[in-house]
Amino acid sequence: MICNPLLPSATGCNQVTDPQTYTSGVIQTIVSIFMLVGVIYFIWHFVFAGYHLIASNGDPKKFESAKDEAVWAVLGLMVVFSVYALLKFVGFIVGVPSLETLQLPFPTL
Repeated sequence: MICNPLLPSATGCNQVTDPQTYTSGVIQTIVSIFMLVGVIYFIWHFVFAGYHLIASNGDPKKFESAKDEAVWAVLGLMVVFSVYALLKFVGFIVGVPSLETLQLPFPTL
């Protein structure tokens, strides 16, 4: 019996006897953490790009730097979602069930 406290369950500890189910849960958890960190990183940089854009006071170099920061933030978010799509695609092509069933977790209260 495998017990991993990182996997969500009603009791706080998920007891799994099937290794494939356990591996699927671990992969889902890792991808969820990666997505969460990527989205938080995007929001952080996008907000500060907006602040730097406002604080540029018409200086062309500062304006260009702030615009570049916003563009890189959006490109970074696109990379995060592209990695997710690529993992699902590889799971579909290769036939790995834990990659085929990846889901984006949406926070709930």
